[in-house]
Amino acid sequence: MRAFNLVKHFRRQPATSARRLPRVVFLTGAGLSADSGLAVYRDADGPRDMAATEAALSPKALADNPSAVHRLCDDRRLELAQAEPNGAHLMISRLAKRYGDRFTHITQNVDDLVERAGFAGSVHVHGNLTCLRSLGDPDLKVDIGYTRYWDGDVTHAPPQGFQFDDGNGNLFRPDIVLYGEQTKLYHRMFLVMGALHPDDLLVVMGTSGTVVPVNRWTANADCRKVLNNLHASNWVDESRFDSVIRERAAEAADEIERLVVSHLG
Repeated sequence: MRAFNLVKHFRRQPATSARRLPRVVFLTGAGLSADSGLAVYRDADGPRDMAATEAALSPKALADNPSAVHRLCDDRRLELAQAEPNGAHLMISRLAKRYGDRFTHITQNVDDLVERAGFAGSVHVHGNLTCLRSLGDPDLKVDIGYTRYWDGDVTHAPPQGFQFDDGNGNLFRPDIVLYGEQTKLYHRMFLVMGALHPDDLLVVMGTSGTVVPVNRWTANADCRKVLNNLHASNWVDESRFDSVIRERAAEAADEIERLVVSHLG
């Protein structure tokens, strides 16, 4: 009788893999931080005073009038210092801790309120307001916190002083994506959205859909989808969502957390 080859037998067996657990992806916009007192520049019909903001925060403006761009960002940095995380930021932090690598937060916001709520893993596709990067070396970055870079009250100057350089004579610029600029992190965002499985959950909060293609993603994502916007938007097709919560983000936080926990376990 032929001997049984145990090694060959197991090599022929299909490898078993651990069952993939459902995941949740949060996509958030300015509405997430509105309850913390930070400005929202778009309404349901699109740009409000956004045209002026886009012109003031553009690559052309930075080249032609850097002082105006810096002063605007400096002002916003001081405003951010006065803001506190709201219930929606805290909810995101709790869910991130609960689900670990099954949780992804992609935000269009440049504030640090989710970080201050306790979660340091957010993907900031438009950069970080408290950071600057060298005009001579874009990989050289420094976090100046809630201080002013360009000028102003000396009590708000960073430790290095106003308009400090990188040691090679190059000034710094805000480490945010100006209107009209490209960002490498958009590629990562598209990869995450394209990788959604049918058993995953997509939560969209506080975004009008005028900057990122929410409709494209919701059309292609065959998973459960939750929308939380205070107002309807012409750029977000609500019929593609399984749940629509028409409340401020901080007010909707408990309901969203319940939906996520119910879905993911």
